[in-house]
Amino acid sequence: MTSNSEQPTMQEDSSVPLATDTTQQTEERKYEYRTLASQWSSIEPETQDALWTSDPLVPPIINSLYWMWNHTKTRDDQDQNHPYKPYPVREYLKALHAVWVREPFLFVEKSRTMLASWWAAGETTHFGMTHQPSTTVYWAQDEDRAVALLNYSKTLYGQQDDIFKTIFPLKRPLDQQAEKEWSLKDGGIFMALPGKDPDKIRSLHPTQLVIDEACFIENGGEAFDVAISSRVPKVLVISSAAPSWFRRLTKDARPISLDKYL
Repeated sequence: MTSNSEQPTMQEDSSVPLATDTTQQTEERKYEYRTLASQWSSIEPETQDALWTSDPLVPPIINSLYWMWNHTKTRDDQDQNHPYKPYPVREYLKALHAVWVREPFLFVEKSRTMLASWWAAGETTHFGMTHQPSTTVYWAQDEDRAVALLNYSKTLYGQQDDIFKTIFPLKRPLDQQAEKEWSLKDGGIFMALPGKDPDKIRSLHPTQLVIDEACFIENGGEAFDVAISSRVPKVLVISSAAPSWFRRLTKDARPISLDKYL
């Protein structure tokens, strides 16, 4: 059985069907692409395997890291001539991906070179796109940083192959959507919030919450408590390891083998 939690592989054949009305269902014509990820766990393993191997659209719809590595691009603001580039293929991302799809809460200590914020934007954009309706909240120290993370999400959506933009259409063109929010036609909502009022998390009832650079958010711990008490299904907390509430929670962590995730 192949799933979002299993080890992704690089795409061997980059060709995919053109975005036409006839490509909105799997080749077996039983499942709509737009709802396939939500139905995946209820599909028989033999059928999963058949869909995965026979239909080139299935792996990137089911596996978020496969989609990131093969079907979309990040943005490098330091390279004005060629800003859009494939997502770097790094082994540790397999482990992060595998843990994230298994766990409701994940704390990630990062360095700047890990591209952890881009990875977080990729995981949550893919889930919010393939599991609609859903609400994703990007929470950061201030409005500029929260919007920056939201813009990562917009970039990954906008730079993906056109076929996926057809399967998961926008409510309106990205350049016509609000600066601090963008949404999809079938109910996927992505929002940027500054880390000032944690109670906003409770009122929004998000499906996913990303807290970025958590050690710099004064009330970040309170935001995490609100997320737990309001039963947010998935919470991803990312930060450098500077002294803070974040570090107090992670300092006692012990290394484990990542072999089963790689």
